[in-house]
Amino acid sequence: MKLLALDFGKKRIGVAAGDSKIGVAAARDFLENNSEIFENLAELVKRENVEKILVGLPRGLQGETKQTNAARDFAAKLNVETDAIVELVDERFTSRIAGANLQAAGKNSRQQKNLVDSESARIILQEYLDYDSHKVQK
Repeated sequence: MKLLALDFGKKRIGVAAGDSKIGVAAARDFLENNSEIFENLAELVKRENVEKILVGLPRGLQGETKQTNAARDFAAKLNVETDAIVELVDERFTSRIAGANLQAAGKNSRQQKNLVDSESARIILQEYLDYDSHKVQK
């Protein structure tokens, strides 16, 4: 199954793609969160035969936030605008992990700014693929 993971943000949306048969997620260029975002995502889903989209659901340490509600609304609209199954997944701490990964890879803070959203999406997708693979092996 071909999958996309999205790290939702007000300005940018991190994107990662993967295939459950291969089990590896790859970061893609982020997309600007503008008036064309649903059109751009629908085109991407169709072009790459994506069957499932994972949308990261941000939560604070105290629970749900305004960003959590915005991500839920985004996912609901994405569900209407594409033919793919849309699933919300917990994304707690992925941005922090993504920053650490990029720093370990030698990326400076300016480079990290342009990569962190999609690296977060890659982490979301890779965790999903790893969990799904583990379920199948049992």
